[in-house]
Amino acid sequence: MKDMEMNDDLLINYLLKEVSVDEIIEIDEWRKENPANELRFKQFELIWETSMKLDLQKTMDANASLALLKEKIKHQKNKQRPTIKLWPRYTWLKAIAVLILISGIAWFYNFSQSVENLEAVTGKLVRVDTLSDGSVITLNKGSVLKFPSEFKEKQRHVTLAKGEAFFDVTPNKDKPFVITSGTTTIRVVGTSFNVKLKNGDVEVIVESGKVQVSKGKKSIFLKPGEQILVSKTMNNLVKVKTPDLLYNYYRSKTFVADDTPLWRIVEALNEAYGSKIEIRNPAIRELPLNATFNDESLEDILQVISRTFKITIEKRQDRIILK
Repeated sequence: MKDMEMNDDLLINYLLKEVSVDEIIEIDEWRKENPANELRFKQFELIWETSMKLDLQKTMDANASLALLKEKIKHQKNKQRPTIKLWPRYTWLKAIAVLILISGIAWFYNFSQSVENLEAVTGKLVRVDTLSDGSVITLNKGSVLKFPSEFKEKQRHVTLAKGEAFFDVTPNKDKPFVITSGTTTIRVVGTSFNVKLKNGDVEVIVESGKVQVSKGKKSIFLKPGEQILVSKTMNNLVKVKTPDLLYNYYRSKTFVADDTPLWRIVEALNEAYGSKIEIRNPAIRELPLNATFNDESLEDILQVISRTFKITIEKRQDRIILK
């Protein structure tokens, strides 16, 4: 069967709900005939619904609009077929429909070429994503990263809305990589670094390259082995040396303790395993631990800590007490 032809005017009338019974049947059959026809119809619907919200005076050339409107009116005068008026007939609505057709087609082309906004959400598992520029992002558990399907702007912009992520950014001097997290902005060209958003505060740890961290009008540059904690309530930016590699556990599955105080180990274990470990004896908080745990269970790690420091581990319901 030969494909039916469909003109734009008839589709406009359909959207305006000013069509005859025969025209309704004709359009319905045309839509069912070919998936491409249905796609074209959906495009017209999208143009109609969205373009009604646009400022047509800014998107249309006045002379072209007038000429098209006159042609439309002339065409309507030559039509004598009875119509079913499913919508009140207003002259201005018909005119707008013509403008929508012209401005909308160009708009739809741009819309169809537009960038899709994506969201990577992790639950109880760590997730690795490669962005369109080749940058690799490792998302820790319970994290949310928002990013475009393609980087078409002057900057490669992403948002860490929740949790923690490690960024291994593909170098591109002409298009900086920018991360927004809380009230903090992080700008790089090509580097690797870790970002954690917790209770509104943002921690940035740099592994390679150079990272610019900004809040408001203040900014600071970090080099490898440096980190900063940006408070949501304070504007001062002070960088320090990265004290340990525990931040890396979710990527490497390795806990490296190098004279690391016990309280810091406990903090990392609680984040990694979702546990509720508490230090009840203040005297043991600063005890330094030297050990490397490669993908060990929480139970095994706690046993090593217990034997090393000769401390007691007590389990109370969902809590683990060190004393």
